[in-house]
Amino acid sequence: MKKQQVKISSPDEFGKFLKYTSPSTWIILGLVIALMVGFFAWSILYKLTIKIVGKADISGGEVTLHVKDADLKKLDVGQKVYIQGKEGQILSFNDEQPVVSTFELNDGEYTYSVVIGQKRPIDFLLSK
Repeated sequence: MKKQQVKISSPDEFGKFLKYTSPSTWIILGLVIALMVGFFAWSILYKLTIKIVGKADISGGEVTLHVKDADLKKLDVGQKVYIQGKEGQILSFNDEQPVVSTFELNDGEYTYSVVIGQKRPIDFLLSK
């Protein structure tokens, strides 16, 4: 059975075929679109920080990082090292161990973090 095609010749006839939607439907649609736009903007603008965390010994300002063998490959000269809110950097490597700039902290054991990269959430979707 074929569907019968209706030809519309005036705007008044077109109005008969339109169904009206309630304002609450438009509000919900607007909220969903706003959430999607917000999530998309966040995924482009926000950066996730990738870091290595471990223990560090400080003696006379000299810093010794205790780095796992798997993490040593991820470290490079110039990367930022954070201990107790203070910032330093990896200056060089000595016997495959990082040499870090001195920190003005009391002698003892601290937790360090080294920022090894940053990635935007959208990159997870776009990477192969």
